[in-house]
Order: sequence, then C-alpha cells, then structure tokens
Amino acid sequence: VGRAAAMAACLGVAGADILPNQPFQVVRPTTNHTSMVPVTEGLQALARHDASISIVSVVGPYHSGKSFLLNALAGDTGVFSVGRRTSPETMGIWLCRTDMRASDGSEVWLMDSEGFFGPGVSESYDAKIFTIASLLGGHLVYNTVKIIDQQAVSLLEMLARRAQLFRTRSSAEPSSAEAPEFLSVRNFPPLTWVVEDFVQELPEEHRGFQDGATAWLRSYLARANFTDGAGEAHGQDDEYFLAKLYKTLKVHTLFLPATSKEHLQDLSRMRWDQLTSEFRDELLLLKQNILHSLEARKFEGKSMRGPTLERALRFIVQALQRGMFHELPSLWATWTTQVAEMSLQDAESWFASLLQGVDNGENPVPVASFNAQADEARSRAQAFYLELLRDFDVRPDLAGLSDRTAARFQQKLILYHERVKRWVQDLIAREKEAFARTLSVVELPVDPEVFRRSGENRTQLIFQEFSAQMRNFEQQGAPVKLGELAKMPVFSQDPGVQLRADLGSLLDSRLLDNQNDIAKHFRDAVNAADEAVENELKANNGRLMGKSRMREMQRAVETMCLQAFDEKLARHRWMMELSQYRKEQADVKTNLIDSRLKSFAESNAQNLVEHFRKALERSITSYRARKQNLAMPVPEGDLEAEHRSLEDSVKSLLDEQAGQAFDLKDTDAYQRARKELKNTLDKGAQECMQKNVELWKVHSDEATRCALQLNEAVWRQCGLTCLFNKVPKSHRSTCQKHLAQCFQRSGTASRMSPAMQWKVFEAWYEKDMAREVATVWNNFTIGSLLIGAIVLALCTTMGRCSQPPPVYGGVGYTDPYMNQPRGGRY
Repeated sequence: VGRAAAMAACLGVAGADILPNQPFQVVRPTTNHTSMVPVTEGLQALARHDASISIVSVVGPYHSGKSFLLNALAGDTGVFSVGRRTSPETMGIWLCRTDMRASDGSEVWLMDSEGFFGPGVSESYDAKIFTIASLLGGHLVYNTVKIIDQQAVSLLEMLARRAQLFRTRSSAEPSSAEAPEFLSVRNFPPLTWVVEDFVQELPEEHRGFQDGATAWLRSYLARANFTDGAGEAHGQDDEYFLAKLYKTLKVHTLFLPATSKEHLQDLSRMRWDQLTSEFRDELLLLKQNILHSLEARKFEGKSMRGPTLERALRFIVQALQRGMFHELPSLWATWTTQVAEMSLQDAESWFASLLQGVDNGENPVPVASFNAQADEARSRAQAFYLELLRDFDVRPDLAGLSDRTAARFQQKLILYHERVKRWVQDLIAREKEAFARTLSVVELPVDPEVFRRSGENRTQLIFQEFSAQMRNFEQQGAPVKLGELAKMPVFSQDPGVQLRADLGSLLDSRLLDNQNDIAKHFRDAVNAADEAVENELKANNGRLMGKSRMREMQRAVETMCLQAFDEKLARHRWMMELSQYRKEQADVKTNLIDSRLKSFAESNAQNLVEHFRKALERSITSYRARKQNLAMPVPEGDLEAEHRSLEDSVKSLLDEQAGQAFDLKDTDAYQRARKELKNTLDKGAQECMQKNVELWKVHSDEATRCALQLNEAVWRQCGLTCLFNKVPKSHRSTCQKHLAQCFQRSGTASRMSPAMQWKVFEAWYEKDMAREVATVWNNFTIGSLLIGAIVLALCTTMGRCSQPPPVYGGVGYTDPYMNQPRGGRY
C-alpha cells in the first residue's frame, strides 16, 4: 500500500517531473511469475524525464535487506518498503530518483529488484532480473546477509554466467547490427558484494590484507572453480571468472544497523541517527566507493537518459515476454520497424489504462462527462503514441490506433451502459423506497380522496424531478475530436414510465391499506351499533309493548344505534362525508335496526297474542259463569241492563290485562281479543234474550193453547175462498190476533211488554206452529200454480182468437223478428 501511494504521488500529475525519493514500478511479474510485463505509467513518466541517469542496481536473495540498503544509500529509511513478514516485499523492478550525483554529473537513480530464490519463483526468472540489473546498472550491488559461503558464491556465478552467455551471444552478431552498447560492452559494470549484519571476524589468513574481505571472496572464487576437479583443464582464466567479468569486484561488510529485536524486525521505523555508528560509518564508505566511479551507461553513443532508458527497458521486457531473450541483439536491428506495432500496443494499453479511470466512481458519470473523459483519453493515447514514435522514422498509423481505441471504447461503453442501467434501477429503487417511507409515515386512516390527490401530486413531482435528472444525464455534450459519441443505453421500458408505474402501484397498495383500515373502522362502528341495539332490546326483552310504546322504543333504538355508529367514527369526521358512510348507515338501518326490530316486534306480537288469548279465556270463562246467574224471565229492559253491567265487568277484566296505562289497547292482539269478546258477549246477550223469550213463552203456555184452539176453529170453518189456510200472510196475522186475544185473557200479559209479547209470538209461531205453517205454504203453492195455469190457458186462448190473418209483402209489412218496417216484396 505504501509503495502504491508513493507511486501515485510520484506519477499522479501528467507531465510533472519525477520527485526524488519517490519509488515507482517500471516492471512487474506476470501472474504465473515466469516472465514480466512493463508498467505503462512508470515507463511513461520515465520517458518524460529528459536527464542523464546513472543507475545503482541492487540485487540479492529475498529478505537479504536490499530495500533497507537502498534506503540507507538514499539517506531516508522510509523510501523503499521494508516489512517484517517472511514473504517477499518487492515485486518486479522499481526505480527511485535521488539527490545524489555520479562522477560524470548524471543523476543517481536506485534500482530495487525482486529478491532471488523466492517461493514459487523459477531460476530463469531470477536470471532475467539479474541480467536487467547488470545490463542497465552503472554499478551492481549484490547483497547478502551474515557471511560469504560456498553456496552464495555458486549462486552468484550461476547468475553471472547466464548474463555472460547473453552478452557473448550479443557480441557474436554481425557488426552491421545496430545493437545497443549495453549489449556489446566486454565488461559488466563494477560489482560490490555487500554482506550485511556482518559481526564475525575475517578468517585469519585474510586479516593482514588491506582489503581482506575481497581476498576472502577471491579465495571462495578459486575454491568454487576447482571443486569440480577441472580447474587445471580450464586454466587460470577461469579461476577468477567474476573478477574478469566485472570491471571491479569488491566486498564490503556492514555491521548491524540496530541491536534490539524490535528495531531489527522493522527498520523502517528508525531514523538515520538511530542506526548504529558502525553501520553508518561503513555505509558512508560504501557510498563513497560507489559514487567515486559511477557513470551513466551509454546508449546510441550518449549517456542514458529517461527516454532511452524507457526504450531499453521496453525492448528487454518485450523480448523476454516473447521468449527471445537470446535473440535480443538481432532484434535491435528490426526494433525500429517493430516499434510501430509495439507503440500501437502500448498506446492501446495506455488508452485502456486511461479508460479505467473513466467512470470509476461509485455512480456512473453523465454521458457528456463520459464523452469528454473518453475523448481526452483518446487524445492522450494518441499523443503518447506520437511521443513513442518521435525518435523513429516510422509513419504513425493513426487509423490503426483509432480502430484499436474504438474497440476498447466499445468494451468500455458496454460496461458503462451496464453501470448506467444498474444506476437507473438503483435510482428508481431509491425513489420507490423513499416514496414508500413517505407513505408509511402517514397515519391511517385518512380521507382517501385527500390521500389520493396528495400521493398523485407527490408521484408527479418525483416523476418530473427524475425526468429532469435523466434529461441532464443523457445530454451528450460537445462534439468529440476523436472517435464516436456515447449515448444512453436502450431500456426495455422508459425509466420515467417505469418509475411512475411503480410509484402508482405503491400508492394504490397504500390506498388499499387505507381503504381496509376505513372498512375496519366501519366494521367497528357497525359492531358498536349492533351492541347498542342488542343492549336496548335486552333491556325490553319480555316486556309487552303497545304500538305507541313500540314506536317510541324503535325511535330510541334507532337513535342509540346511529349515535353509537357515529361515535365510533367521531375521530375521523371526514368518514361521514364518504359515500360508504351512507351505504353503511343504510345497511345498519336495514340489517340491524329494521330487521332486529321486526324480529322483536314479531316476538312481541306473539307474546301479545298469547297474553290476550289467556286474558280472553279468563274473561269469557268469567262471563259464562256469571251469565248463568242472570234471573229470567224478566222484562227485556231489565235483562238488557243486567247484561250490559255484566259486559262492562267482563270488558274491564280484559282491559286490566292491557297494562296499568292501558298502553296495550292500541295493539292488534287487544283489538282482536276485544272484538272476539264483543262477539261472545253479543252472542251471549242474544242467547239470554232468546232464553228469556223462551221462558216467557213457557210462562205463556195458557195463552198459546188458547190461540191454538182459536186457530183450529177458524181452520175448520175455512172454505174454498178462505185465505187463512191458503195465504201465509193471512195465516200469520190471524194467529197473531188470536194470541193477542188470549194474552188479554191471561194473567201473564200484565207482566209482559208488547214487544215481549211480539217476541213470544215469533217464538211460538216459528216453533209450535211450524207444522201448520208448512201446510199453509203448501196450500199457497198449489193454489198459486193452479191460478197461474188457468190464467195462462185463458191468455193463450184469447190470443189466438184476436190475431188477424198475416199479410205478406206490400207496404206496411212488419217483420215480427226484426221489429222494423220492411219495404218491397217478401
């Protein structure tokens, strides 16, 4: 992280000079760690630094202290990353500009490389790192720890032999090949073997030498080359292979930079003045030895500068990528012709890298900004491409670059469109979520119409703001200089339409919740009304009510029911303005008040019928019992008076069952009972009168026998023309006259009124005279038939005698059937 930050700080501003003590990476390993690739940003920055450069390359096994040694040489322990982990810290190759100057006045740059013999790293890869450091470095530092032993020398010789093989092959190319000088020189740069943390004493046989440490190394070199038993065959030249390969070969030891375990675990925390004095003194001596003879490597006859160093690095790394390391010298001749393709690739890669910085925020940038940034990336990639070709006689292939950048742009555009679609969907989701929260905080129930209008207004406002945001976002901006303009992606459904539909669905759902809540309040109101009706009916249960009292109770029940219904809705007065309120109120009246009261009225009517049935039975029973006690025969007026008194008494007995306030008299049951009682009383009165007449008739037996004798006498004397026994009216009037005469003679007549005498006559005539009356009616019928027959016969005879003969035809003829004059002939 620290190195990435430093590199970003160093390369962050396009065109800015490279800052001292700010390392940046120029080569990084591939994923499988078998080869390496250039770091475009680092090489681009290097190419812009047009100053001569001398490089001090530091190589060695991983975790041998290379980075700390470089920090010490730079005078700042925090330049290169130094870690306390056992895994390698440095990957690839890093460069760092310093404030130091070489002997030729060039800038001193430090090269930190990936440690050798790391886990999972091949020997070939280590050799490539070592070769690059040897070829480009003005002074090579091979760094180890503690001691120099046989194994360390053998490893160094192996790396050096592979580098020498590469140099030998380069020298074997024809002289016409324009190979870079760093491939053709006979000697590698000076080599200093630094042994860090050296606390031992040199072997006794080397202590007396002025440079005992170097003598100690030479003894290992000789021993290393003679261990195979072929020293004599190889000759003396092979004995000092490393010494002959490098200009100078020295060994420099460094004491421990610190003595505590805590400091040794992480030396990056220590300042220069906190290091041990022995280490500082020995390091200053090492620094003087390096800078004393340090010079910039030659490239095309001139000291290596930033652009040439960049080209050299690209040349070597790209050759390594293609597995043609041994052909590097011959490739240099075709480098100029191949640079166009490589420059296209680099420009394409640089454009792809720049595109990575376009639209890399949390949210996608507007289309206009995307077009502007993409166009700027095209311009920078083209400028970079032209810069790469500046020193070569190659015609720029801008059309090819345009095609490559267009393909990269299309890939980026696909990703951009996907991000835009996701962003739009996220916007819609956030708007829906916010709208849902707005709806959820509304305390239900509310006036549905007000809620709907408010929700629709809010939906319209959100839609307008979202549409405005989309319009601003999709503006393409100014025309681009290179390439094509990006546009908004194609949506299956317009986002604004989708948002409006989704918000409408949310509003409809919340309106449904509100409607359900309103319905619940109405159900509660109906339940309260039902409870009020139930309580009122329970309070009057079993009580007999007349029509007036029933109407009063119905009005009270309706009032209490509707009052309870309205009280439940009192918190929300607006509910009483809803059509649902009128419907629910009508249902309450129909289903609760009317139906329940109807049922109650029917039950009350049945109870009244039963009540008055029993009262009627008691009244009739009492009447019949008391009627038997009436004295008869008595004068009709007296009997009527006594019977009326009995009727009043019996009626009052029935009225007593109509309640104390007689509030049951207006009921149909009472009226029916009263009517039935009246019929019973009328019938009883008629029976009493009839019985009274019968009893008077019995008491008038002497007069009736007298009348019968008189009738018999008249019957015997009645001849053919006598009407007594032939005409019922004559017979009735004669019988009445006879009975009246007999009453005059009887003593009971004085106690009977004429009206009673007439009723006694009616009863006697209908019953006692029934047989004789029937005989009179028979005689009357027979006589009437005889007289009718005679009259009919006479009329028939007289009609035939007086009828003139018929005249047929002529004027005045009358058709007896048509009863109208007819003219003409018959």
